[in-house]
This record gives sequence, C-alpha cells and structure tokens, in this order.
Amino acid sequence: MKKTFITVILFFFAGYLFAQPACLKDVIYTLVSLKEVPRARNEMEKCFPGNESSPDAWLVRANVLIQLHEHELERSKRDPKYQTRWPDAIIIANESFYKALELKPDIKASAGLLSPQDGQLLSAYPISELATQAMENKDYAEAIKLLNLVIRSYRVNPKEYALYLAYAYLDLANCHKAMGDEEGYKKILMDAVKLNVALPDIYLNLYDIYKQEKDTVKCGEILAQARKAIPDDLAIDVKGYELDYFAMIGDFEKLKDAALKMFEQYKDNPAVINIVAGYLVNNKEYLLAEEAINAGLAIAPNDFDLTQQMAFRFYFEAIDWDNIKEAKLNERPRKFTEAEEALKKANEILETALIWIEKAYHINTEDMQNNIMYLRTLVRLQQPVPEGLQEKVDSYRKH
Repeated sequence: MKKTFITVILFFFAGYLFAQPACLKDVIYTLVSLKEVPRARNEMEKCFPGNESSPDAWLVRANVLIQLHEHELERSKRDPKYQTRWPDAIIIANESFYKALELKPDIKASAGLLSPQDGQLLSAYPISELATQAMENKDYAEAIKLLNLVIRSYRVNPKEYALYLAYAYLDLANCHKAMGDEEGYKKILMDAVKLNVALPDIYLNLYDIYKQEKDTVKCGEILAQARKAIPDDLAIDVKGYELDYFAMIGDFEKLKDAALKMFEQYKDNPAVINIVAGYLVNNKEYLLAEEAINAGLAIAPNDFDLTQQMAFRFYFEAIDWDNIKEAKLNERPRKFTEAEEALKKANEILETALIWIEKAYHINTEDMQNNIMYLRTLVRLQQPVPEGLQEKVDSYRKH
C-alpha cells in the first residue's frame, strides 16, 4: 500500500514537472540575467502558444510584458520621436498576472520576477493613466474597461490601497454618468463610500443624488459619514454642503451657527467667505453677511463674487421691504401709510445695492445674473441705462 502511494506521488510530481514549459527557463534567463527585454518578449511569443494552461507561463509572460512597458517608456524619454511598438503591453501584463493567480492561487515567483499580486499593483497606476486619456478623449467604454482592471488590481490589497480604489471608483462612476447610466453612477458611488476614505467627492456626489431624490435622511447620513472619514483640513467642501443641508431641512439656527464657525475658520479665504455669505443672505442674516463680505473684500477688493454678493445682500433686503409693502396693501383696511414707508425703505436700500451692482458690472460685464439685476434696479430707480446693457439682457431672453 505504501509503495502504491509513493508511486502515485512520484507520478504526479513528474507530471507537474512535465507540465512546466521548458522554454520558460530561457525566457527568465534572458529577462533577469541578460536584461534583454525585447529579446525576452520574442522568446516568450514562441514559448507561450500551447502552454496557456500553465500558471507559470502566464506569470513569466506577465513579467516580460511589464518590463517591456518600462523599456518602452525609457526609450520614449530618450527619444521623443520613438513610436511605441507594444502600446498594450501593460494591459496584457496586468491580465496575465491575474490569470496566473487565478490558475494557481498559491503560485510563487522565481527569483527576479514579480509575484502576481505585486505585478497587478504595479501595473494598476499606468493603466489608470490610460483610462484618464480615454476619458479625456470621451471614449468612456474604453475607460470603463481599463478602470475595472485598475479596481480589480487594487483589490489585491484593498486596505492599503483604499484611497487609490476610491479614485478609480470615482472615475468609473463619472464614466457611467457621462454615458447616461445614472443607476450605475449611483451604485458605484455607493461602493466607493464603503471604503471610508478621505475623498470628499465620493460623498458629496452621492449627497447630490440623494438631494435630487429628496431623501433628506440619506443626505444627513452621508454627510455624517463624510465628517468621520475626512480630516478637518480636507473638509471645507463638506462643511459647505452642511450649510446646504441645514437650509434644505429648514434648521436655520444650525445653519447660522455652522456658517459663522466656517467663517471664523476660513476668514482669510475669499471663496469660502462668499459661500458663507451666500447662505447668510438667503437666511436673511444681512448684517452678518455684510460683516463677512467686508472681511473678504479687505483681502480681495476687486473680487467679482464678493462684490456681487454684497449687491445681493442689499438687493434681497430691498425685496423683503417690497414684500412688506405688498402685505400692507393686502390688509383690510389697507395700510397705505405703512406701505409707503416700506416702499421708501426698499428704494433707499436699492440705492446702496446699485453701488455694488455697478461695481460688479465694471469687474465683469458679461455676468448674466448681475446684468439682469442691474437693469431691473436702474429701471426701478429711474436711472439711465448704460449703452449695451439692454441688448445684453435681451439676448438672454432669446436663448
């Protein structure tokens, strides 16, 4: 019985050795010892056919091709006119590393060769660059194919490469969105946020979807998750979205508190000040908004957004007084005196708004929103209209 067992083991081992392509030894020697990459590639091309069932053949092939990719890059650096002969080498290398591992999960690489896991990880980034090029060329189908390779590769070590995975998921989601696949876009973002990494866009893009779906509960949950995952120095956009969330649910006290905290933290950043001031204006906190805007203008006196925000601050307060006037006229009995006082107040505030609207106009004469507000204010106050302004506003109506 013992003899029979040993005979079976020896037969199996002999069969295993026989299954290994003999030509691989030459390929490895050429690649590792001689470092002649194109020659190793030619030898591999002869060795590989007929050995597709050998995990070692796939692994050696992968190593040859990943080095061929590096060889091509080096030649291109030395000679900008060099035309790449094997543009798909890195992609085939990646697929070959995966195939080797698929055929034999415990496969070990020979000395001087990359393991299937290391090979997949090393080839992921150059493939992600190819995906970026495809996205820039609007070839989203190709980009999706490449990004799926990248994601599969980083999943070899998902804990250490979680952030890289998240970036790949974000690109993949954007490809699906560009192709009109909203369902796929949402699903991929949901997969990305499970990684709990410090990449604000994956959370905020998902927030935008939930907001569109009017799911305030999910909006709150995704923002809470984002605040836990993202350090404070990277959370500026998340804090801005929190202002939007408080406005959406009508919690104006929390909105005010969050806005003031954000202002204190970023009062040297005009762009953030503009965001904060916008929410304060919409919350009718005009004096607080004015204080914030003045702080921003002290840093950037000719900033268009802040200048226009100051115009909004007064313009919308004037509208509030117009609404008070209308309310007084709708009361029974009508309160004409109080309505007249409200109208006078509205016009006084509009005079101040006009100063800022004009300043914004001189900074940027092409802003549609400012131009419409400018024309309406001039007509309301019976002021002369600058040449060309009416034509600009009329052109918006045509479109």
